[in-house]
Amino acid sequence: MAAPSIRLVLKAAAGPPKADVARAISVALAVVDRFIIPAYRRLVEATDAQDKAWAAFAANRAAGDFASLRVAYHSTADAWAHAQIFKTGPISLFLRYERFAYWPEARNVTGRMLDALLASNDPNDLTLATLARDSVAAQGLTALERLLYEGADPAAALKAPDGERRVAVGRGIARNLSGIARDVLADWTAPAGVRAAIAANKGWNNLFMDAPEAASLLLTDLVGAFRLMHDLKLLPVMGASADVARPNSAEAWRSGRSQRDLKLNLTAAQAMTKAFAETVPAAHVTKIDGLYVAANKAVDAVPALLGQAAADPAQRPRVEAARAAVKAVQTEIAAVLPADLGIPLGFNSLDGD
Repeated sequence: MAAPSIRLVLKAAAGPPKADVARAISVALAVVDRFIIPAYRRLVEATDAQDKAWAAFAANRAAGDFASLRVAYHSTADAWAHAQIFKTGPISLFLRYERFAYWPEARNVTGRMLDALLASNDPNDLTLATLARDSVAAQGLTALERLLYEGADPAAALKAPDGERRVAVGRGIARNLSGIARDVLADWTAPAGVRAAIAANKGWNNLFMDAPEAASLLLTDLVGAFRLMHDLKLLPVMGASADVARPNSAEAWRSGRSQRDLKLNLTAAQAMTKAFAETVPAAHVTKIDGLYVAANKAVDAVPALLGQAAADPAQRPRVEAARAAVKAVQTEIAAVLPADLGIPLGFNSLDGD
């Protein structure tokens, strides 16, 4: 077999044609500007408000407004559900993604690590620097949910004479979440940040080498969002039948958010799809839009306590319908968008298919 010519070798090493680079920059920046940066700005606002709510509560525990802590938690969880669907960029550094919300969790690790944090009397355990090095399980939304929803009377536990440590831990977690959100947003928007690197067709912090690779990672995240919804949030909870369903493996089941988080993930994926699909043939967009309509309708029909519904033979068909509808959107997006956009998918987005 003849060796390739020097011209062919040089062409291969030179990377994609300029037109492909320009297209990749345009597509990636559309997603970043219209979806990703706004999602992180919303996350910063929610986590800052949550931090302030915990500070206000701590200032007067006995008369503190416990309801405000739950409202702030739900606002932060809503914002996270929009940002949760992508892992590309600075959220992947320093275990930020896992530190923000450690889920799925195995063998009650969050409970065990949170108990250890509550049992400690060392205030240094709650500094941002210490939390950044410690177990990811006890420093994010999943741990905060337990403080607010676990036990017979979580409000009384925070207000009790011996509840000072519980409040300190809640404050530390809230402050940590705000810090993570701010750091991620800054890394996206700084003059030498991720967005600027994509616009200049440069690499960023070894996460991608140029704009085409960044665009590929973002599209991979979109398809991966459906793996998150289908393979992690639905299948393990459902099991093979109602008899072997696992209601307590549902995300945020203590706070009753399982269906809501799934719905917000789907809403976020749809917004991200619109940013990608501006130059996609109209017929393909119409079909994808129709599948989203069906998926939204199916997810809306799932009861708030998704896990309990999966274990109930009477309600389980609604969960199964949502699963099938979510999978249908994933299949169509993975089949159509990469070819239409000229952007390849990474392998991770297809794991579990």
